[in-house]
Amino acid sequence: VDAQLASRPAAEWTKTLESPERVAGLRTSEVIARLNLKPGDVVADLGAGTGLFSLPLAKAVPAGRVYSVELDEGFLTQIRGKAKTENVTNIVPVLGKFTDPALPGRDVDVAFFHDVLHHVENREAYLKSVAGYLKPGGRIVVIEFNAADSPHKAEPALVVSKEQTAAWMAAAGLVPSEDIQLFPDKYFVVYRRK
Repeated sequence: VDAQLASRPAAEWTKTLESPERVAGLRTSEVIARLNLKPGDVVADLGAGTGLFSLPLAKAVPAGRVYSVELDEGFLTQIRGKAKTENVTNIVPVLGKFTDPALPGRDVDVAFFHDVLHHVENREAYLKSVAGYLKPGGRIVVIEFNAADSPHKAEPALVVSKEQTAAWMAAAGLVPSEDIQLFPDKYFVVYRRK
């Protein structure tokens, strides 16, 4: 059975995701600056949660789109509400599947995972699926805790090392193109087609 690892209802997750300490540690504006987005880019925010990245990403691509992908409709409702409040009109909420983000188009410039990949059960298959939505020249960006720094060390199924990610990306036909040093406890790697 395919499932999301360590899943909880959206209302319960929201308290964790939006805690002031966590939000400050995301370094959202610095992360987005490092993505070198163009105004018309299409970005898939995979595991968008409450939209902490979706909204600033949408503002960074004013002539583009952000697919905010979640498995829980409760998060998509929150994202729609925030987008309306902030008058952001280029977010497309997407109810994804455990094995496929179910994006509406194969037009993605950047597929973005921030502290999400460890929740995916069949990571290699999911990344192959995501790669199928990329435009030629599209990128997949992964930010995850280093294995030694993971808050999930007691649950090995929730630890995703940089080496594991690279192997799954290679199986999907992608290789690292940038290794960005921004966090002391996380890796931030951009992958492109070989």
